[in-house]
Amino acid sequence: MSKNNILKFLTVSIFLIFIFIFPIINILTPDKTVSTLENKILTQLPKLSIDKIKNGYFMENFDKYTEDQFPYREEFISFKNSISYMLGNREFRNIYITKNNRLLEKFIFNKEIMYQNISQANNLTEKLYKEYKIKSKLIVIPTSIAFYEEELPSYAITDNQQDVLNYIKETTENFYTPYNILKENKDKYIYFNTDHHWTQLGAMLAYSELYNKDLSTEDELYSNYKKVTNNFLGSYYSKAILPTIKGDSIYSYKNYNNHKIEIDFDKNYNTLYDNEKLEGKNKYQYFLHGDPAHALIEGNKNKEEEILILKDSFAHNFIPLLANEYKKIHVIDPRYYTSNLEDYIKNNPNIKEVLTICNIQTLNQDKFFPKTTPTK
Repeated sequence: MSKNNILKFLTVSIFLIFIFIFPIINILTPDKTVSTLENKILTQLPKLSIDKIKNGYFMENFDKYTEDQFPYREEFISFKNSISYMLGNREFRNIYITKNNRLLEKFIFNKEIMYQNISQANNLTEKLYKEYKIKSKLIVIPTSIAFYEEELPSYAITDNQQDVLNYIKETTENFYTPYNILKENKDKYIYFNTDHHWTQLGAMLAYSELYNKDLSTEDELYSNYKKVTNNFLGSYYSKAILPTIKGDSIYSYKNYNNHKIEIDFDKNYNTLYDNEKLEGKNKYQYFLHGDPAHALIEGNKNKEEEILILKDSFAHNFIPLLANEYKKIHVIDPRYYTSNLEDYIKNNPNIKEVLTICNIQTLNQDKFFPKTTPTK
């Protein structure tokens, strides 16, 4: 048999396998509800009805179902991305692979959404001080691409985060960003490589600057900073699935752990870190026991001040560092908290300070402040 005939035979064979064999495997394989590797909920088989066929709902969702329930889906995506990478592609679902094998997420400034969020933050600041004499501060953390643009492929597109942070500063009364101190320490392990969060080392640098703590020596910076797990594959990896990318290590400051915390009004723990979360896929949930809508932390009993933190998940490894600064730390995630924020403040009159802590992408992509935010 000639080489051409062999090639034709292989091509036809592969085509027939995809046409006939894979649908059979798909039928025989139990449907999955979640892809832990991709960190997404998978589409389930839609219910069949005449109306759903007529309006196109069934076929649209059936296409999504077959795509999500494709046999060996995760292995196939990994193989496909590997081939694409070998052919020179360095961008996967807005995640760039740098020349140093670093994963960085594209940042495109959305001024409209940013303006809405900053306006809400300013309204909150004015309302809290006028009605309750509570001081507020907005803390915005850059993402890792802000510091490693020189590693990006030549065709990469991303906006300058320092310019956006300056825009926020000009339009906000009380504002802090750890941009400068993080830039000074960019050669340290301040961001995860496979995830969008900063490490607790990055959080500690911001804490030391914001609260005037002396961490002038390496010994002071790394004191009690211990590794708790290896092979953390985070949100960036879930978008750019490549088997050659190595997992991250997670470190934490163990001396900030021993504080009582109540999660979502019904779960109580004696520590701020959750070792059980290190056994799952999203190991970053080790900090603050997951992604709580509400938490209450018992801090330093010798202090009198109580603080309210409005946060996204970037605050999770920052908040433990504050436990020695306040008697109580009230934590609310505005994206998930469904009760009225003003009622909560009225019911906790010892709150004298509010920090809003989030990363720049949160303010740039979604409406961060919900209906629970007090309005003027």
